Amino acid sequence: MPAWYDQIKPKFVSNVANIYAAEAGITAFDLFPKVNSKQISGYIAKYSKKDWARIGDLNDYKRQGATESAGDDFTVTSQAYTLDEFAFHKDISKDDRNEYDNPFDPVKDATRFVLHRLNRILLQNLVSNLLTSGVWGTDHDENSSTWDSKTSGESDVDPVEKVMTWHQEIESVTGFKANRIVMSPDVYYACKLNTHITARMKTTSDKVVTTDLLGRLFEVEKLYVLNAVNSDSDDYMWSGGLLLYYAPPRASKFEPSAAYNITYKGNDGNVLTRTIPMPWRNDALRIEAAIKTKPLVVAADLGVYAYNLVS
Repeated sequence: MPAWYDQIKPKFVSNVANIYAAEAGITAFDLFPKVNSKQISGYIAKYSKKDWARIGDLNDYKRQGATESAGDDFTVTSQAYTLDEFAFHKDISKDDRNEYDNPFDPVKDATRFVLHRLNRILLQNLVSNLLTSGVWGTDHDENSSTWDSKTSGESDVDPVEKVMTWHQEIESVTGFKANRIVMSPDVYYACKLNTHITARMKTTSDKVVTTDLLGRLFEVEKLYVLNAVNSDSDDYMWSGGLLLYYAPPRASKFEPSAAYNITYKGNDGNVLTRTIPMPWRNDALRIEAAIKTKPLVVAADLGVYAYNLVS
């Protein structure tokens, strides 16, 4: 006679976790490319921007006959990181399991609960580490020119003009044009009601201000609204802010990224889910999820952070 916990295989829990991840997504991993690491502590390569931008005297590159070409080299340094492990669990009592005709329902619900909490933990970690001032190459305190302020019914600030200026701040010093924006919900709502933006819609087929429309107006490939609520459920995790930045679709050796999510990749993937039988607690079953990860800024000048955008 098999033990009760043999009916609930760790593989089943992992499958439920994968289904839930596909449904909900981990937004923190959508914003910045994920770099899989087999080391909890390690180094990531950093390049000197000057080495790649340098030209010098054009005459140095001219040659005639059997002469050597001009040559140069570039510097590679390293940036250290140490991953943080985040873990969370829920215990299922024997009575909870026995109350269901389908013995897998409590496990599925517990797995969803655990992964949902882990997702929120990772989002809060991202907000605390990357969506704040003092992290990126340029900060803008917009307290004196908020995007929701109006005079005689007309918006005082044109968000498109602002973002285009910030595009130049990034491109003029890196050679890369920012391709992503993440904004807080109140900034998104301010954009929806901004008269400069709604006026531009008169020449388009769009009738409603959406993230797709704003993405086109701001000339970025992706625009995210981070609308997760805070722990007290009385406001959002993040408010009044916007980050304009460059990040490739995936981590690459051949192009930079404003930041990476460094994530430990063990044999069970990035998020480890497991069942822990606890016979000493009247046959309770623990559902646990854990991940080792670190949001890491690697090219601060590929990002512009603006805050106090709404009054």
